[in-house]
Amino acid sequence: MKRLAVVVAAVVLANVVDINQGIVLPLAAQDQVAQVVAEVKKALGGDKLAAVKALSAEGPFRRTMGQRDMEGTLMLTLVRPDKVRRSEEMSMGGMVGGPTVERISAFNGTEAWDDMQNRGGMGGGMQIRMMGPGGPGGAGGPGGGPLTPEQIEQARVRRMKMELQRWTVALFAESTQPFTHAGVAESPDGKADILETKDEAGRAVRLFVDQATHLPLMVQYMEVRPRVMMMGGPGGPGGPGGRRGPGAGPGGGQPPSEEEMKQRMEEMRKQGPPPPSQFAMHLGDYKKVDGVMLPHKVDISIEGQPNEEWTIEKFKVNPSVKDSEFEKPKE
Repeated sequence: MKRLAVVVAAVVLANVVDINQGIVLPLAAQDQVAQVVAEVKKALGGDKLAAVKALSAEGPFRRTMGQRDMEGTLMLTLVRPDKVRRSEEMSMGGMVGGPTVERISAFNGTEAWDDMQNRGGMGGGMQIRMMGPGGPGGAGGPGGGPLTPEQIEQARVRRMKMELQRWTVALFAESTQPFTHAGVAESPDGKADILETKDEAGRAVRLFVDQATHLPLMVQYMEVRPRVMMMGGPGGPGGPGGRRGPGAGPGGGQPPSEEEMKQRMEEMRKQGPPPPSQFAMHLGDYKKVDGVMLPHKVDISIEGQPNEEWTIEKFKVNPSVKDSEFEKPKE
């Protein structure tokens, strides 16, 4: 199945057999979608899956950010139908005792929020700023100007709704928008049905389902890739080999000033938002947890290039989750 997932990702654009070009009647197409969805839900656990109200997943991950590799621990919590919380604690790959970053993103059904804490360590402090939809300062409004606070909040809510939708599609074969049958992906290892729905921006979200096992193989979607600004840490300004100045320790450099950070953020804003990129979430290493089949390996590629690997070591089905975990901390 893992091999099929890789092949499907590689050939989907070239080898999708479209069966919705007037060959299948609308009613028959609806029946086909219903059948595929029913088979997926049965394979994922049937009644056990339907009884899932909350789900948490935790394990180590590795991600490419700019020119650097970051690694750490990722925890995802979902509460159906409309709550999600993503918590990451990461450091630069290969560093022991170095600077770390904790990043939390959450959505409680109506409001979304982000929080990022940078912690210094060997090599000086490390600053990471995410420039993109819903990020600090926004990606840049019309004419390259900064987004208003209201626009930033709207973008953040939209971003978190789309993330929640993708995980709901991947883990439960459900979506707030109806599925349509978008064709069949073929490879030497087998075939995959393609179910398509729409996200908050009206873009296609596609679920690839193995016709042999009826398990989800991949979720494909479009998203604006956020720009990452990193300052500090090894090799960067404010880290070993980077800008030095008064007060720099033996193993590190001087942290960037607030003015320098603002200047770089303004330069990124003026560039305007980048076009959406094609993301693919690959699902594998399925294991049964409390009667529910769940993927313990999640890899994400962007435009066909590997970007993130997440190995889930611990799933909890219907854990006790407090509503306060999704509420923005009071300042």
